[in-house]
Amino acid sequence: MKLSEEDLRKAREFCEDELSSYMLYLALAQQERGKLAEQLRQAAEQERGHYEFWRSVVGSDCSVRPPGRAFRALYRVFGPVFTLQALERRERRAAEEYRAFRDRLPEEMRPALDRIIADEEGHEGDFLKGLEDVRVRYLGFVALGMADAITELMGVYAGFLGATMRTLVVGLAGLLVGLPAAVSMAAAAYLQARQEGHVSPGMSALATGLSYFVVALVLAVPYFLTRNIAIAMAASVLLGVAALAAFHFYSSTVNGVSFRRELAIGLAILLAAAAVGLLFGELIGMAFHLRALA
Repeated sequence: MKLSEEDLRKAREFCEDELSSYMLYLALAQQERGKLAEQLRQAAEQERGHYEFWRSVVGSDCSVRPPGRAFRALYRVFGPVFTLQALERRERRAAEEYRAFRDRLPEEMRPALDRIIADEEGHEGDFLKGLEDVRVRYLGFVALGMADAITELMGVYAGFLGATMRTLVVGLAGLLVGLPAAVSMAAAAYLQARQEGHVSPGMSALATGLSYFVVALVLAVPYFLTRNIAIAMAASVLLGVAALAAFHFYSSTVNGVSFRRELAIGLAILLAAAAVGLLFGELIGMAFHLRALA
């Protein structure tokens, strides 16, 4: 049974992906110590075996660029849980593609591919069981700060959009609301952590308060860069959406849930808060003739 040109091209993609995975796991093993480092080295050897299989299918060596310093830096920033979950998603997608490709291979190669599929689907339990990461431990407190900041301040900015056209006033109002709210959220997180007892109250307060205030600063920036209230509001909303998307991508990857579903829920809450704030601002503006005063 001879593979078609299209099948050979696909097999070469698989070969390159497996070689890339081998290099990634090997690079991660060099970043870690102890049991996790050993598991990563074993995974690297497993991926090397997969590469050898696809190399035999293609009939020649495959080549990819090894991971550089940027990858190692990102690993340090985002942590092992996020990185390994992202790699596991990649492996699961690969297993699905291999299963679809299986019948195109000669009969004698299919058992070996079945073993590779089983390998790809079996990494997760080895890596992630009992894996501790301080970033994940306080992820809920970061989510609390970010989500509250985005929804509350979008409501504030939308409310001012209905009441005044002065962007400087709106931007300052956001910061004046943001700082006390960040302190309040940090205090609430501190008390919550003291009650729960399994996380540091100080770190919990810092994660919540800092994430709230950083988001408040980011959302306020457009109002200091333009005098057009509509442009400032649109830019602020886009920044809020980008912050939500980045956070939900990280959290959905770490928790192994649907990114689209989590982002859709976050966007629905954000838009609802903005709509309510805009409506209330319009009512207050009309009732007290605030735009005439501005």
